[in-house]
Amino acid sequence: MTKQEQVKAIFIEEAGEIIEKLDVDILRFEENSADFDLLNEIFRGVHTLKGNANAFGFTRLGEFVHHFEDVLDHYRSSKEEVEEHHLELFVGSVDIIKEVMTCELDALPDLPSDYGECLFKIKNLISSKRNGGVLVVEVQSQEPMMIDLASEFGLNCDDQFESDMANSIQIHQMSQEEGLNLYRIDLTLDRDAYKRGFDHLLFLGLLKEKAVSLESFFNLENIQPLESFNSDENAIVHAGIVLLTPQSAEEVSENFEFLFDHEYAVKTIPLPAAEKVQTPLVEEPLIEMRAGEDRRASDRRETGSVTASKSTIRIDTFKLDELFDSVGELVIAQNFIAQNEKISAIEDESISRTIETLSKITKRIQDRVMSLRMVAIRDTFDKMKRVVRDTSKKTGKELHLNVQGEETEIDKTMIDSLSDPLIHIIRNAIDHGLEADATERLAAGKKVEGNITLRAYHKSGSIVISVSDDGRGINKDKVYRKAIERGIISGDENLTDSQIFGLIMQPGFSTADAISDLSGRGVGLDVVKTSIEKLRGKIEIESKEGEGTTFSMVLPLTLAIIDGMLVQAAGEIYIIPTLSVVESFRPEQEIVHALKEKGEFVSLRGQHLPIIRLSDIFELSTQRIEPWEGILVCVETESGRIAIMVDELVGRQQVVIKPLGKSLAKLKEISGGAILGSGDIALILNVDELRPLMEATNV
Repeated sequence: MTKQEQVKAIFIEEAGEIIEKLDVDILRFEENSADFDLLNEIFRGVHTLKGNANAFGFTRLGEFVHHFEDVLDHYRSSKEEVEEHHLELFVGSVDIIKEVMTCELDALPDLPSDYGECLFKIKNLISSKRNGGVLVVEVQSQEPMMIDLASEFGLNCDDQFESDMANSIQIHQMSQEEGLNLYRIDLTLDRDAYKRGFDHLLFLGLLKEKAVSLESFFNLENIQPLESFNSDENAIVHAGIVLLTPQSAEEVSENFEFLFDHEYAVKTIPLPAAEKVQTPLVEEPLIEMRAGEDRRASDRRETGSVTASKSTIRIDTFKLDELFDSVGELVIAQNFIAQNEKISAIEDESISRTIETLSKITKRIQDRVMSLRMVAIRDTFDKMKRVVRDTSKKTGKELHLNVQGEETEIDKTMIDSLSDPLIHIIRNAIDHGLEADATERLAAGKKVEGNITLRAYHKSGSIVISVSDDGRGINKDKVYRKAIERGIISGDENLTDSQIFGLIMQPGFSTADAISDLSGRGVGLDVVKTSIEKLRGKIEIESKEGEGTTFSMVLPLTLAIIDGMLVQAAGEIYIIPTLSVVESFRPEQEIVHALKEKGEFVSLRGQHLPIIRLSDIFELSTQRIEPWEGILVCVETESGRIAIMVDELVGRQQVVIKPLGKSLAKLKEISGGAILGSGDIALILNVDELRPLMEATNV
């Protein structure tokens, strides 16, 4: 990859982050349009996107964000509150930005269908604002004669420029008060600055926001004659700004952070000599801040500072995966040393301390490396706010979104796979869960506004992400009848409420009376189920008719490590994911039953659970014992509970999951392998695939 391609890849990644943040911020601004700090944040994002887009030739994106930036700049500069009917235009503009970015990346010739209409509305809006609320329609007219700028202003030498700057500085020094800083700023923008999205007036606008006084000077000596003048190129070689502001030099320099080092210089002007005599403070030297000298330089100058500045660094996830694998090997090696019988036989206190220290350090490294992959779920939840807003408008239902547990951390690889399942569940909750209209809700004794609660929390070593609504709930009888009608169940099964609710996750299952573009086609929830199972998680559904429904996605903390119960069967060690384990017990002979051609069952609190022998599943030659002579592990599967028969419970521990290769990957009963401290390999059971083998192994 060339240097240009690397830079472009960085831009694409940063642009994606900017657009994602715009999507979240614009919704927050829609809720509170008087928050001008948030409007400034949106403006900075759009401004950065404009400069970068033009720099890499994404002109269509650059043009759109340029005009959108003008609108934002008007409102943030005038402090005028955005009209409610224009907020929808702001939200729609961010949608267009996302779509145009996709078109630019994929080099598509056609723009989004709403591009022209949205751009027209933005141009009309800024035109009306600039003309006192009067909409100005562009008409063709004869161009007036233009006056040469150099002759108009008469600045034809550097001496005059420097003289004017010096006079301005002297005047400002006389009016300088305590708490105000005086700066001289020199701008020498390159000729391609306009194409990169920068101009002198832009920076003047940024600086004046917090300025007490600002004066600018332009050296127009080298302006080309009008006949050869190119409006697309910057011809103003040198411009100067005298700024009086309470901001520090670092804060002023932040306005120019996207320029090249040679394009700007910020100098702090000290107080006049007379002032310095009256103050006991030590005179500070002239400070020059450029792009290469950032806030870290300021931190170094501050003595007595005990808090280091926080910084971040971008790391390829592939490198993190390699590091994680290496730490996994380190854990295995450490366990091998700690459990080695020959080493344990050495009665030496120093060796024991060394092994104990190694164990602590290894555990600490493992925890730190795991934390590198963990990110807060806040960003994913923020994206869902947009889904809720759009679905609410499309269905015409008033609702309020409650978000809890935004700081809960989860594996980055899992975050990327959660968006689609969450979108499906939220849309289903709004369109299919909440009552159809306000009258129905009022009749049920509820408020007109519906409630959707999005929550993330830890539970028993797992992460739970739930979506709750206070709607009509699930009609259990209707679901049961529909399942019988479709042949999903025969009708003679004794199903629990949770098992009946789980039937709605079957492909093509739907109880909707009418089909909409959001739900009712029987698609969506089966996609959710498949996606969550790929993450080695499960879905639990709770519902009370007339009160509401809760979908809970129970997920492991990370995809790389699993918390498992180690069991022994037929001389082999197997791992059952702890997430699936309900309980383990040694059954009494009276509760074990055998049915011809149906296999063995155990009665547990009114339920008949099929007994699965691992020796039969994997065709292991071993002495056959009776169920009451062994141990049964009750596990929850998608088809209900089963009892896995084992010889012994070895223990519980976290293990690093390893792939088994192409040949063993075909075994659906196995989801992976793990290397134990002894160096042996243990197979991780896929409990959902054990139940179908029951009849084949017991016939």
